[in-house]
Amino acid sequence: MGNKNQTTNGDLRTPVVFFSAQIDEGLDGRDTSFEKVFTTFAEVYSPSSKDIQIADSVNAKASFTIKIRDPLTAYIPDNKHFVEIKDNRYQGQKWPIIDVRPTFDERYFITIVLGGVVDD
Repeated sequence: MGNKNQTTNGDLRTPVVFFSAQIDEGLDGRDTSFEKVFTTFAEVYSPSSKDIQIADSVNAKASFTIKIRDPLTAYIPDNKHFVEIKDNRYQGQKWPIIDVRPTFDERYFITIVLGGVVDD
């Protein structure tokens, strides 16, 4: 019997791009350059209370939770990476990864919490 909250391939409708970031060596040394490392489709939704608690624990604001098909060895999401949601409403915005939760019993999907503004 399937769980009615179970994600299926049909739910993965929104293109997302994962980026690594490096600090560029420039005059001020503060410019950031992004390098595309992986592209896929995701289910994008508002963060759950559990995701918000995880974000709070690292002094960040949870903005979105995304679920992607587990890319296995093709790409391993990292909390040093950023995600761009390919939706006109979020054009060009890169969201930092706060938390990555793979499913160990069934290697089908990975849940990723994306942050917004990080408080200093």
